[in-house]
Amino acid sequence: MPERDHGRQFLVFVFILLLPCFALWTVAAAPLALPALGFANSVLSAWFPGVVDTLYADGQHALLMTRFGELNGRPTALAGAEYQLGFQLDTRILSYSLPFYTAMHFATPRRRYFNTWVMGLLVLYPLFALGLVCLGMKELMAGLGELFYRQPTWVPGPNLIGICYQTSVLIVPTLAPVMIWLWQSRNTPLLLKVLGSLQKTAAKSGG
Repeated sequence: MPERDHGRQFLVFVFILLLPCFALWTVAAAPLALPALGFANSVLSAWFPGVVDTLYADGQHALLMTRFGELNGRPTALAGAEYQLGFQLDTRILSYSLPFYTAMHFATPRRRYFNTWVMGLLVLYPLFALGLVCLGMKELMAGLGELFYRQPTWVPGPNLIGICYQTSVLIVPTLAPVMIWLWQSRNTPLLLKVLGSLQKTAAKSGG
């Protein structure tokens, strides 16, 4: 295909692949989140043993169960409570980076597809897992209030938790796939053409 058509080809393939990739992600969102949930459960349970009971998958979402109960809509000791207090986490607000990256990756002509795709997932999954930790801390802070901070261990302040939450939810799921794709595609005809155009533009501006 002529070099000038690489960009158009990429855009067409991305739009074609986005639909099946996100359709598969919608169906398989729960099992895709299991590795990240396992990591987040281990971290939160070890970090806040007096607060976190467990984190597990519940359909398309995850449930973060605490060691507190709920009585008349307020957190209380589990012994005298009506229900065990838990918070629902939507893992999909973090995991959509996986189909987004997959569509961009397979829309780009390259010599090795599977190996580089797996390497990209190995970068995205730790970010996904860390995002779940931040999401869990945000829910604990908002739902338990002062109870969350009455622990012998160090607990991040509200501002730090808020920054981590915003970064994990709003920035990482969109920016991380793009950065991984750019790095893996740096030697492809598509990126070489873009870089060449930028260099020509910079040369004209400098001249």
